[in-house]
Amino acid sequence: MELQDVKYLQQSEIEIKDQGFSELIFQGEFDEEFTIIAHYYRRSVIKTIIQVILTIGTGGGILLFFRWFLVFKLNLCFSKCSFEQARYVYLKKQKNNIEIADPVLVEINIIDIDNVKSARTFKYEFLDFYIDPLNFKMYSIKCSFSNKTCNQLVTERQEIPKIYGPNIMDIPVKSIPGLLLDEILTPFNIFQFGAIALWSYDDYLLYAMLILALTLIQIFVELKELRANLIKIRKMILFETAVEILKDGKKQMISSKELMPGDIFFVQNNSKVSCDAIIIEGQCTMNEAILTGESIPVNKVALLKTENLFKKSQNEQSMLYSGTVCLRSQGKDGQLAQALVYQTGFHTLKGSLARTMMFSKTETFSFQRDSVKYLGVLAMYGIIAAGFTLYLNRDNGTTSKDNIISALEIITVTVPAALPTALGAGISLAISRLAHKNISCIKPDKVNVAAKINICAFDKTGTLTELGLDVLGCRPVTQGGFNRQMSLKEVDSHFQYCLATCHSLSIIDNQIQGDPVDLNMFKETGWTYTDDGVINNEEQLRLIRRFDFSAEQKKMSVITDKLFLYCKGSPEEIMKICIKIPPNYDSVLKRYSSRGYRVIACAYREIMKEEYTQVEVGDRSLFEKNLHLLGFLIFENKLKQETTSQTQKPLWSLEIILIQQLMFQFSVEYLEKGRIYLGTLNGEDILWDEIQDQKGDINEDRSCYSLDNLSQHQLTTQDILKLTIRYQLVVTGDVFENLSQTFYSGKDYTQKLLPHIYVYSRMKPTNKGDLMGLIKSDDRNFISFCGDGTNDTCALRQADIGLALSTEDASLAAPFTSSDFNITGILPLIKEGRASLVTCVECFKFMTLYSCIQSVATLTCYYYFVDLTNNQYLFQDLVLIFPIAFTMDLTKAYDKLAKYRPISELISVPVLSSVLVTFFLCIVTSITWTTVMKQKQFFLDSSQIYQDNTPNFINTVTTMMADTQLLAVGFAFTQGPPFRQLIHENYAFVTAMTIGFVMQILFITSPEIFIWSNTVEVFPVYFRWESMGYCILTSLVIIAYEKLITMNQMVNDIYQLIQNKNEIQFQQFW
Repeated sequence: MELQDVKYLQQSEIEIKDQGFSELIFQGEFDEEFTIIAHYYRRSVIKTIIQVILTIGTGGGILLFFRWFLVFKLNLCFSKCSFEQARYVYLKKQKNNIEIADPVLVEINIIDIDNVKSARTFKYEFLDFYIDPLNFKMYSIKCSFSNKTCNQLVTERQEIPKIYGPNIMDIPVKSIPGLLLDEILTPFNIFQFGAIALWSYDDYLLYAMLILALTLIQIFVELKELRANLIKIRKMILFETAVEILKDGKKQMISSKELMPGDIFFVQNNSKVSCDAIIIEGQCTMNEAILTGESIPVNKVALLKTENLFKKSQNEQSMLYSGTVCLRSQGKDGQLAQALVYQTGFHTLKGSLARTMMFSKTETFSFQRDSVKYLGVLAMYGIIAAGFTLYLNRDNGTTSKDNIISALEIITVTVPAALPTALGAGISLAISRLAHKNISCIKPDKVNVAAKINICAFDKTGTLTELGLDVLGCRPVTQGGFNRQMSLKEVDSHFQYCLATCHSLSIIDNQIQGDPVDLNMFKETGWTYTDDGVINNEEQLRLIRRFDFSAEQKKMSVITDKLFLYCKGSPEEIMKICIKIPPNYDSVLKRYSSRGYRVIACAYREIMKEEYTQVEVGDRSLFEKNLHLLGFLIFENKLKQETTSQTQKPLWSLEIILIQQLMFQFSVEYLEKGRIYLGTLNGEDILWDEIQDQKGDINEDRSCYSLDNLSQHQLTTQDILKLTIRYQLVVTGDVFENLSQTFYSGKDYTQKLLPHIYVYSRMKPTNKGDLMGLIKSDDRNFISFCGDGTNDTCALRQADIGLALSTEDASLAAPFTSSDFNITGILPLIKEGRASLVTCVECFKFMTLYSCIQSVATLTCYYYFVDLTNNQYLFQDLVLIFPIAFTMDLTKAYDKLAKYRPISELISVPVLSSVLVTFFLCIVTSITWTTVMKQKQFFLDSSQIYQDNTPNFINTVTTMMADTQLLAVGFAFTQGPPFRQLIHENYAFVTAMTIGFVMQILFITSPEIFIWSNTVEVFPVYFRWESMGYCILTSLVIIAYEKLITMNQMVNDIYQLIQNKNEIQFQQFW
């Protein structure tokens, strides 16, 4: 409910109970609908005292937990209360009872809003809200003229309370120190700085500096990406200019930032509109590319002076939107058009788009969820190892302080310091490679999600096909049916009048501009377009009224000065408003549609005398009825060259869905064998007509009064579900809405039909978004959507991966944007996503085992009351770990798309078995060789005195085994095809591995070389070669297990099949 719609209840009439919370169902633009629940809270005196004591007692440490865990802060510092006592609200944002944003705690203000006294106001997601103290209901502080008639808006000046914020969309971008502080105070970074302090205190200064360097690199990488994205978004939406307004009958210049709802301003030529507004005088030609992605002039006219209550959805022809550009403004007597400010700031259409992108909660990907669990397991392992360390040191004569430090050190070893940086580097490299392919990314966390895509959905017009359409001809209607196909100049006068007038063209800079479809159609008529109307020889027609095309109406119409209405639109809609249609209407339509042509129906009627008074003010529904069908206008919608090359079936291992138009010729190529059925509604039931691909020429030069129906076999939905043959389904928007309703009503056949539906025709923007949700309701499906305009915004947001073929603001809804306006970007995006995911998984496994191997080496040393030297730690980290971890990220995506998706679940049989078995092998081989060394005579005869930070036999053999295992694991875990290029093509990785192996061989066989480095104790020659052989055997066992078992393609295929229980895909695989 909006401000002007509020109706107050007298407390004497109804006793309204304070329930401790208020809620609002917020209805925004596009598919933005969610529920906000506000719980009332106040500060408690007792809890505040406790908070102060805990803050002092923990040295401020508890404030970090307040920062990390809002619920903890809420319970410890605040108390639930009544509305009157409330000074804070705890806000939850939900959709379908599912939280879609993190809860926040917001302070409220108490002010008077118009006739609402002591309203509780607060700001949430850049919007202002208030709670009415009389009925405890929540409202959005948003202008609404819904209680005003259109006539009042045009003729009366609107006195709007000045309660709205400035007309500016400015996203606050924190300063670099502020962002740096936010990054530093995350839990993992606090852990890292604690580790740095610990190692520094224990004289491991070089190691501490290494951890510090890694932590700072990670922080600055994340800070750079975050700030760059915020600045990019801010730059796209922030706009301020000078505006000429009309106030008290006088013109004056103000900043657009000062505009308020109800103000009247002049729309300037070649200027950008800074708010959502209603034209009240004159007309404008607008470029709405910022919303639609298409630079097509759109004609806007003044709001009609009717007594109907104003509704934005019914007056789109008079609406101006923030960010759109006025190409031409025309008012009375040569003046500029005047517009009434409707919405400002983030309440505008553009603002809604920005908020959606800023505050939409990304669904957590399985890899991200599992990585947190993995780190939790490593932390538990570290705690156990710390306990074991304390147990070992209980009787060795060391102080309790030293024992505690050793225990804490082992925890820092088990949680890999470089893990976030290494994972972030892999994603950043993938984004960089995508940028070279003209694909930009504003949500890095979506890169890995692209790896799981198994269904690709495409908008048709402008995405798969050329934006313009070539006119094929007309099929006019005569008394017996459809006449032969003919050119636009051959049709009768009324058909010509319809084609010459029923369009949205306009003259700008002495050139005819408009929708390419209308432009091509008009050129074929041979008429001339002027500011005074259309002319052909002696004939001239002028427009009195235009009803513009809308996605909901699926048609447009005009009224000429001859008092005839001409209408064109989708055949389904035109059929509903015509008095009579030929019996073969459907068959002719299906024949052209089946060949991929776009068909538009045309109709007309004469305006009756009793309707004359309504011509300029009447609703379009008064005129768009009882029409006479003129025939079909047929266009050839050609595929883009890139579409043809990219959609060859051998290139794809994905399901392809086409949205928006019937394109049987295109889609039938994806069925090797099978039948196609078109769904139609029969009441509440769906009937399916079998459609055969028409091979014959449909451009026959003859009349077709008795054209045969297409060969078809009509089935019910139950019949379809019983089919054992391969088949493909095609549905229209109304059929999809029916399927969607049945799904949410609990019927199960929708999910059974969805895998067979490949073409969705004439879908509304919201339908596209709903389709993404339906497909995603099966957890096995990950869907991408590729579209080019604002009518695709819902789908771009709802899909797992959205690729916008636009550089305009409409692309804000999508995590990925391509500057190549074709579908060539979707395959590289999926390939890079798969390569990135594989890189992240293998890097995670490698870094996990690095921590485990190093912790085993450390615990082994502790067991014998020694420790690794500083330089032994540094050799592992600087020479082995970090070069390998970061160079393995450099392997590029494979040039072919694999037939299956990579494993994304860290908690899965292949990944867990790989890590656990390899870890077990490392423990066994390390302990075994340490035990063997202790039985050697040279060790028994030695009289080494173990000193801190000094190499000895124990830490040398432990380091030797750990280094060997790390090199083997690094080589074993690095994958090549089918998701990444061959390993030898990653020269940096090959170099890092070669250096590591060479140094390890020298470390074992010629330790004298490294005596200066304080990393090695010299063994007898015979034991060196025995160690060399044992290390080679250890490496071969680790590599063989990983390459022959874990990474075996058959093993992976079987796992994929077990995971995917879809019977159809199972059969297709075999």
